[in-house]
Amino acid sequence: MAKKYLRMTLNERMQHLNLAVNFTLLVITGFALSYSTAFWVSPIAEAPMGMTLRGFLHRLCGVATIFLGGYHLLYLAFTERGREIAKDMIPGLKDAKDLWETLKNNFFINRPAKELKMPRFNFREKLEYLGLIWGTIVMTVTGFILWFKTQWLMYFPMWTWDVARAIHFYEAVLATLTIIVWHFYSVVFNPDVYPMSWAWITGDLTEHEMEEEHGLELERIKDQQKGELKEFEESAPVGGGRVYGIHREGKEREKGPSLRRFYGIIQGFNEAIKNWKGT
Repeated sequence: MAKKYLRMTLNERMQHLNLAVNFTLLVITGFALSYSTAFWVSPIAEAPMGMTLRGFLHRLCGVATIFLGGYHLLYLAFTERGREIAKDMIPGLKDAKDLWETLKNNFFINRPAKELKMPRFNFREKLEYLGLIWGTIVMTVTGFILWFKTQWLMYFPMWTWDVARAIHFYEAVLATLTIIVWHFYSVVFNPDVYPMSWAWITGDLTEHEMEEEHGLELERIKDQQKGELKEFEESAPVGGGRVYGIHREGKEREKGPSLRRFYGIIQGFNEAIKNWKGT
């Protein structure tokens, strides 16, 4: 069985799914208003209270996205894994170098193409993540201005509302193109992951995928695993439970007796649990 590495926990996959659903509905219901005469808008407009429901659904998904963003911030701040993600998402000098070398590879300046080892999050993912944060803030602010037009115009001139509407529309176009062109290429049409990266469903990446996209992170994980607790099924053909990885220093150590002794301890512990009567 090919070895796999955790990429997204169930919590993170549910956040991603929630964002994907809300974003898709926001795009459909938002552009349905801007392009109300388009052929694909007809089923919405001709349905009973179609455009009214469109507006309600658009605002509902907008509010849901804001709450999701708030939850994500709490996840980043108050969980150990979240704090690690936030730290690893900060762009650095290596990201600039990786971007530069990638451009040189793509324009055939590097001959042969230079092999790049990316960290846990490569420069593309970091840019996309920062774009998501920026886009959410912009769409939230301008969205509330459009939503509460009457209240806004009590304090500000009409041209400010028009500016907010223009920004909201063009940011929506930019976000949609970013997902279709950039994100879909990275996770679907990229030859290295085609027909699709399954991490958003399974949460795992294969060793080959890690080598291709996150080689530096793969090296870090392997170095960290040396001497750490490992699954027994990965270390021996029989049994189960967990064992400690064994270091080889100088002459190769004889690991057979120690493994059998440890396995016997596990068996004895399991038997004791089975035979315990609660007295």
